[in-house]
Amino acid sequence: MKPDDLKPPRALTIAGFDPSGGAGVLADVRTFRDFDLASSAAITSVTFQNATSGFGAVDQTGEAVRAQVIPLMEAFTFVCAKTGMLPTREVVSEVARLFRDSDLPRPVVDPVMMASSGQRLMGEDAVGTLVRELLPLARLVTPNISEAETLTGITITSEADMRRAAAMVRKLGARAVLIKGGHLPEDAGGTPAVPADAMDLLDNEGQVTVFRERRIAGAGIRGSGCVLSAAIAAGLGNGNTIEEAVEAAKSFVLAAIRDSARLDRGPV
Repeated sequence: MKPDDLKPPRALTIAGFDPSGGAGVLADVRTFRDFDLASSAAITSVTFQNATSGFGAVDQTGEAVRAQVIPLMEAFTFVCAKTGMLPTREVVSEVARLFRDSDLPRPVVDPVMMASSGQRLMGEDAVGTLVRELLPLARLVTPNISEAETLTGITITSEADMRRAAAMVRKLGARAVLIKGGHLPEDAGGTPAVPADAMDLLDNEGQVTVFRERRIAGAGIRGSGCVLSAAIAAGLGNGNTIEEAVEAAKSFVLAAIRDSARLDRGPV
């Protein structure tokens, strides 16, 4: 028995560090706490940013990421895991090796490629490694529209496109994919592809579930993707089905968006 086994269930996040606290491992740890899970975190990159702008980053080596995770695995048993910012091909490959060669639970993979500020968070040469090595290990992949387009090569402007892209991501090896449709583009007439609703589409081993919520004006809250993927991982760690975990996570994030201070409510 590991020393932590009699304590609250524990979640693992492997992601970037945002010193402003709005995204990355700090947002993940806060979210795990709200789902009654203890937390451990490994940092893949130290970013330089505030709530509005990105100024650069210092990426960790794959060896440094591995060195953070191995002692955690020796001490703790994890009920769930998620990955966020994986900046380089080396880091992606090392993280994939950690999940492949251990008893860590299959992760929720948030394929973070760009920050809300426009700062690139994943090297272009790392995307192929993500597809080849990490996606086949994922329990769920949670791309936004732009990320799903990068992973599949499909231009996504409709629900039908989202269904096709989700099926393609599953064929890359992931058991399930949740495409977040909040950034569906406007059509040529200036009308949103989903006029009144924000739509997310879950393809779980071929079973498709569409989640629709009323759009919230001005809801571009930084870090909401990190919080969503962490909340889904927490739900899976607490024994929910993937559909239940996604639904609960969406409700959690929507409540946070309606009270935007909740996404950045002080120190962890």
